[in-house]
Amino acid sequence: MPRPERRGKPTPQKRPPESTTPQPLICARWMTTRLHTVKPLDSVAHARALMEEHRINHLPVVRNGVLVGIITDRDLRDAVESVITSAKLAHAAEPVPGTSEKIPVETVMTHNVITLAPHSTMVNAAAVMRRERLGCVPIVDGGFLVGIVTRNDVLDAFIAREDATQTAPTAR
Repeated sequence: MPRPERRGKPTPQKRPPESTTPQPLICARWMTTRLHTVKPLDSVAHARALMEEHRINHLPVVRNGVLVGIITDRDLRDAVESVITSAKLAHAAEPVPGTSEKIPVETVMTHNVITLAPHSTMVNAAAVMRRERLGCVPIVDGGFLVGIVTRNDVLDAFIAREDATQTAPTAR
């Protein structure tokens, strides 16, 4: 027997309550993806010029897209002195490069870089940066460098959260 057709007001569809919990701030949405990088054998002078040209303080060091180190403006500022001092302490037999044009980045870069994955939260990035006293955290996916989260990126994300806009910048 067919059911009789219901007439009158339609039954309202239930919608799930709108969440008042803000969405997590994910590194992939806030990280800088237009990266300036150097190779291990690039000179300290070249790295310094890149930093000055682009007004940045950190340069990931990559080989075939894989992160192998990071260099900071402080590393570059002290590079010549560091190399000379290290050579003296090690009683190096070979001549020591005395200019930033002759010193490869790999001799002054940090080799064991602390990284995060794209799905990590900005809260996690901020905590790592504070705990380790870092100015940035490279974002690595499957071994490849895909972005970098800087102090400015963290601040942008938290300001947006506070303003409730949650609008991530596009391709920076």
